[in-house]
Amino acid sequence: MAEKNLNIDWKKHYEEHKVDLAATAKAVKPGDVFWLGQASTIPYAWLEELYAHMEDYHDVTLYYNVMNQPASMVFDTDTKKHFKMISAYCLPVERMAIGMNTIEPGGCTYDTLQYAPFEYGCNSIAMHVAPPDENGYCNVCAYGVTTNQIINLDPRITKRICFVDRTGVYPVPGPYESHFIHVTQIDYICELDTEPSFIPSPLPTSVDEQIASFIMPHIKSGDNVQIGFGGLGEEILRNLRNAEGTFQIYSEVACDNMQDLVEEGKITKIVASSPGSCSEKFFAFMRDDPRIELRPQQYMIDPLGVMMCDNLVSINATFQIDLLGQACSEAQGLTPFSGPGGSFAYLYGAIRAKNGRSFVCLRSTFVDHDGERHTNIHAWLPEGCIVTTPKVYVMYVVSEHGIANIFLRSLKDRIRALLKIAHPDFRQELKDKICTTALIKEDDFVDYDLFN
Repeated sequence: MAEKNLNIDWKKHYEEHKVDLAATAKAVKPGDVFWLGQASTIPYAWLEELYAHMEDYHDVTLYYNVMNQPASMVFDTDTKKHFKMISAYCLPVERMAIGMNTIEPGGCTYDTLQYAPFEYGCNSIAMHVAPPDENGYCNVCAYGVTTNQIINLDPRITKRICFVDRTGVYPVPGPYESHFIHVTQIDYICELDTEPSFIPSPLPTSVDEQIASFIMPHIKSGDNVQIGFGGLGEEILRNLRNAEGTFQIYSEVACDNMQDLVEEGKITKIVASSPGSCSEKFFAFMRDDPRIELRPQQYMIDPLGVMMCDNLVSINATFQIDLLGQACSEAQGLTPFSGPGGSFAYLYGAIRAKNGRSFVCLRSTFVDHDGERHTNIHAWLPEGCIVTTPKVYVMYVVSEHGIANIFLRSLKDRIRALLKIAHPDFRQELKDKICTTALIKEDDFVDYDLFN
């Protein structure tokens, strides 16, 4: 195990520990549990090397957070005989792999990600870093900052494999203790340049536009706005451009279109934990502009840290919700789609923050493969739904049909409010169904207009 030592010649250590790709793969032993980082820090060429010789491996766990490009081993069911793969969150690669039963969704929230790999006995890391600076420090780059301190540099890590990449990762400024790893802390150094990879942000839909129109009156000049990666986030940004005053972004992720608003002066500061949907232009902006700052996960995706941010507006999406406010946000029924992610940290943090506001957003219906429309707002969540967010941490719920404030409300008041943002075609059915329970009865709807 290499340990940080500023008293030795780091350049000599670099040369003595420099190996080729094959040697890094041979360093993997039975029982090893690796943390691979996320997105562009994941060493995809290394995964291909392991896959090419997978018969040589057994009892190896690979824990990571979202792939932004495919790896052969996730599409081969024989991989499971040799590697256990766990992803903390799911994007398209993971969704396909889950269908093939080759990877496992992690199940942890981002605020507990610092503990999750160690529950499996994590003892190793393998990931891309930038070339060392004049002092022998390698920047862990935009996608590495979030977990560098809490995983990469944890003393339980006894084997560090780092791929020094001049072209495929993007260094970002920050303190040595959170944004860098020293050469003397690396056991295996492999020089491996890659091509950068970008994921374009989805365009807003008409539903996103309608939902945003209900949220915008609640956003005021000077607010700290938290949005995610997706069409709704893009629509909120578009609306901020025309809103009165200026704003800050305080969020789990930073996205491409934030840059234009910074340069226009509408957004005065971006503080985030990781890139979201970002182009090469935005990575250069993160490197060069002091108005954007990436901070580690323990500061940006922790509910106790988030609640210290005054005037926080938290905007998150869900798939389904029931009339009590329980939200299924990570799966379609029991089919994993995304993950708990960082939503809980902001949902909880915002309701505890001074002047905080929290919004859970969803489209009111979906259309199945047969063209039949179904409601996403239920009397109670259907059997087989994963509850991501408990009802007690939900403040505003927004659909394209309106906005309901259910925070700290009685169960009956929650039901009456949420019925009015369901699709009109399903409101009577939902009301009739919930009245069969002990939660609410018909006489609780006196002077209540279901459609007004």
